Amino acid sequence: MIATTATSSVIEPRQSAKTVATSERDMLDLLLDRYTNIRRGTIADRWTRAEHVASDLGHRRKGITKVADFIAADKYPGFPYGSALAFHGHEVKVSRADWLCELRDLTKAEACKRYMHYWWLVVPSMDIAKPEELPHGWGLLVTSGDKLRAKVSAPRLTPDPMPADFTISLMAAAVRTAYRDPLHRDAPTVFDMDDTAPRCAFCGETSPCELHQPRKNACAAQRQYG
Repeated sequence: MIATTATSSVIEPRQSAKTVATSERDMLDLLLDRYTNIRRGTIADRWTRAEHVASDLGHRRKGITKVADFIAADKYPGFPYGSALAFHGHEVKVSRADWLCELRDLTKAEACKRYMHYWWLVVPSMDIAKPEELPHGWGLLVTSGDKLRAKVSAPRLTPDPMPADFTISLMAAAVRTAYRDPLHRDAPTVFDMDDTAPRCAFCGETSPCELHQPRKNACAAQRQYG
């Protein structure tokens, strides 16, 4: 599903992904890692990420406002230009009961899925959802070690035009997600093409970056000052 034209320059694994994912937060952390791809020699990330994207603006209205658990926007344009741009929407389920409840009422997912090029169910185990249970147009991502693997490829869909309120909601969620990112993981470390110094992949500052690599920065400070 994910093209490999943009080569990642990550030189160390993310620190927040857990070996066994059991909670929604665990799954969201795995999604953050899956949709991070830094172009070699740059700090250009192929993906934009957003957690908990509401279907409309203002106060969430019970029975009306729906929420996409995670949306990743693929910025790789492809050829012809623009042909590969895509939104990947994700529904996270960490229990069998929750998944069966979802199947009984697909309107929640459809409220956001209709604007996506790809739609994925994300689960920590195949015990939660069976491939044959997937609604039409859904793919399946399952935890495999410290990564997510596609067990069922999501087909490319033809989305409806995204309305202004959903677009603004997605933008706001992307900002919140980027702001909170250091709470869950350190940014990758990269090297510039013409520079041997390690850099923070999110801002370009010398690594370890105090803002985006707080764990690595704390370890460096501990080594320096004892």
